[in-house]
Amino acid sequence: MPVYLMDKSYKVTTSGGVSANRVLVQGPSPGECAMPATANAAKILGVTVHNQPTLGRSVSVRKAGIAEVMAASSIAVGAPVNIHGTSGKVKTVNETAGTKVQCLGFAETAAAADGDIIEVFISIHERTA
Repeated sequence: MPVYLMDKSYKVTTSGGVSANRVLVQGPSPGECAMPATANAAKILGVTVHNQPTLGRSVSVRKAGIAEVMAASSIAVGAPVNIHGTSGKVKTVNETAGTKVQCLGFAETAAAADGDIIEVFISIHERTA
């Protein structure tokens, strides 16, 4: 069950909007958000708590607490997770040694496959693999 600690509203700058349970990054200006342009993207804002299909409208983003996030592959409980690609899904951190990793947090529940919704304890930080 998701635990609300802090949600903040951001203006969507991604054409086509954003889906629920996806990781977003900082948009071009303060107060704006966007879908990640790459895997392991920097400037993580948090996880969307609802859909917002309209460009320029606001979406609520969970910045602290436990959030439901869509997995891109199997993920074990306790695994650190980061952005998988441009879809905003998460994966287990698996970058090569020495790579800077933009970590969203830690899996509270497991995923068996792409598309599973898991709970993640949000602990946004940068680490070296």
